[in-house]
Amino acid sequence: MPGYNAHRIFNYVIFIAIAALALYESINPEQLLALSIGFYIGTDFLTPDLDTESTAIKRWGRLKILFLPYKWAFAHRQSSHNIVYGAVVRILYISIIMLFLYYVLFKSFPSGAVFFSAYIILFLIGIVIANALHVLLDGIF
Repeated sequence: MPGYNAHRIFNYVIFIAIAALALYESINPEQLLALSIGFYIGTDFLTPDLDTESTAIKRWGRLKILFLPYKWAFAHRQSSHNIVYGAVVRILYISIIMLFLYYVLFKSFPSGAVFFSAYIILFLIGIVIANALHVLLDGIF
């Protein structure tokens, strides 16, 4: 199984090709930035390996304690390594934690409508692409 750095190098090489293609197709630079940030977070912070003592979990520092329930709920290389489902679960998991922290800090939930702009969708797509590349590389080796 490839190590953390092999996953990062593989992901970023593929992403450079994706970004070059996007620029060639005249994608909006702000949209490419949203996709890139999502891809970076998906590659370095919300990887399928958050259910082990990996380099990715260590990047969270003291906040890695937030992922203990995730580690208990998901066995390594099971559902966390599903191409789409794994990323969606991690996005929902971290969103619930952020919403809980917001509630604790402000004693209410965010007011106003929930919106989904193209930038948020591209950000989430970036996370899913990074997850998919990780899982594909694990499948190759």
